[in-house]
Amino acid sequence: MAVGAVSNRSDGPAGVRGLRIHDVPVDPVELEVDLEAFTARARQIRPKLIALGASMTLFPFPVREMSHILAEWGGRIFFDGAHQLGLIAGGQFQDPLAEGAIVLTGSAGKTFSGPQSGVIVWDDPAITLPITHAIFPTLAATHQVNRVAALAAAAAEFLEFGKSYMAQIVANAQALGRAMQERGVPMLGAHKNFTRTHQVIADVRQWGGGMDVGTRLAEANIITNKNLIPTDTSDDWDNPGGLRIGTTEATRYGMKEAEMEVIADLMAGVICRRRPPAEVRPHVIDLRLSFPRLHYCYDPVG
Repeated sequence: MAVGAVSNRSDGPAGVRGLRIHDVPVDPVELEVDLEAFTARARQIRPKLIALGASMTLFPFPVREMSHILAEWGGRIFFDGAHQLGLIAGGQFQDPLAEGAIVLTGSAGKTFSGPQSGVIVWDDPAITLPITHAIFPTLAATHQVNRVAALAAAAAEFLEFGKSYMAQIVANAQALGRAMQERGVPMLGAHKNFTRTHQVIADVRQWGGGMDVGTRLAEANIITNKNLIPTDTSDDWDNPGGLRIGTTEATRYGMKEAEMEVIADLMAGVICRRRPPAEVRPHVIDLRLSFPRLHYCYDPVG
């Protein structure tokens, strides 16, 4: 069974490997796994593996509760933390391994701000050889040594600054969600303070959908991502109703809650008030130029 991004779908690696995939039931309002429905379906299917991973993740998964159910027949949980890896390490999100997952994967280029690469973490020695043999040489023949120094530097900086960096990312995301909602853009999870991660999701169906709105924002130098939302169907893939907005990079430049208000003004101007992107773009550039240095990292020497 799986929930989440294309990696866990029939047209991703799971499907290519011939796995039979069943959806994990999700509550479309609470944006969390529907545990009651999951329990019934899981006991019927008795899956060997549950894949938990989503490009749109606002709230934690019930890993502990799900692992207890799977234990009835020896099923296990794999947690795809591509987006949440830094938040997990910084103590701002759930710890999947401590809650019952057997493997945690993640990206070193999202909330963990390092070179683009993958990370696999586990704490059971019994699965070390199966994991490493499955990866090398079948899926990867080299670990690309050109990235090792950059990854080490990023890890060192995360140990030094990661907790404060991740805390500000989440605070900024919640502030941005609130500011967007106040300016007339419906935001998912508003009744739950919008998010527990680096993302907020806007419902922009009334303004033409995620593709159209995202394109207009990009013309104003504001980069977002179209995203399916619970009201969408598979036919909405090319132009979904949602817009995914992240705060990782804005936070990295030192922006905080006050700047989220400014960003919300700029975005709502394009979305709700139909301001021409060319009119908004200079204000976006001015905001960016007013934060010229990276934060949460070592200052360059010399």
